[in-house]
Amino acid sequence: MINELNKEMNKLNKKLGVNVVLPKVNSRRLNQSAVINLIIGGGLASAGVFFEKNSLFILGSLGLLSSLVVSIEAKKLQDKSE
Repeated sequence: MINELNKEMNKLNKKLGVNVVLPKVNSRRLNQSAVINLIIGGGLASAGVFFEKNSLFILGSLGLLSSLVVSIEAKKLQDKSE
């Protein structure tokens, strides 16, 4: 899904005359991104609980959810390439 979105954005950029080309992603990069999101999201959620700040907890929860979605996309991309 991410590569399809990048293709469409590259087409739009070309029509608008923007010289930005979005790179193709692979499952390794997506897995790295998922791990980073997991670490940062977990840290923010923990800080939110520790400091009793709902905003930090919600932001951390979104990071954890993002990690889950990116890891699912990485798995789909890996299955597609095999």
